[in-house]
Amino acid sequence: MREGREDVSPTTEDPVELANRKPDPYRHILVALDFTPHSSHALALALARALELVRLHDSKLSLIHAVENSFYPDLGYDPLMIDPGEFAELDQQIHDQAVLRMEQLAKSLDYADVQHDVLWGTPKSAVLSYAEAQKVDLIVVGSHGRHGIAKLLGSTAVAIVHSARCDVFVVRLAE
Repeated sequence: MREGREDVSPTTEDPVELANRKPDPYRHILVALDFTPHSSHALALALARALELVRLHDSKLSLIHAVENSFYPDLGYDPLMIDPGEFAELDQQIHDQAVLRMEQLAKSLDYADVQHDVLWGTPKSAVLSYAEAQKVDLIVVGSHGRHGIAKLLGSTAVAIVHSARCDVFVVRLAE
């Protein structure tokens, strides 16, 4: 049986009776944030939906953003003369800016129970690990992909939908 809000084990109960039963309220809602310039509209829509849901369910709200370490070539094989330390400094600056932006965003929300974190790692792994560790029962993510299947949903959103062990609410970005 999967841990979550409702028991999803096979049952012999009447489907109509199950459908008419009121679901458990969401206790902890997580919003995965992307601070890239092209995602600001998706961010605003995802936050608006998440705030609507946390108010409806009187839930805890968590906001997270993931910062990935920059990839740099192995200088023993690549003729580029780049100091790997420069990448680490740039990564830390990006992280620090994300922390400041996250603090400003959390303070600007009209909701008291907001936790916020900036994590190191890929967005997919950061969101999924955080959701498991914090017992999140709903992840809200914006969709803003631009090509292929990602145009329909967004590659990070697709990865989260397929791997999450809780409900996922994908806020569609109207184009």
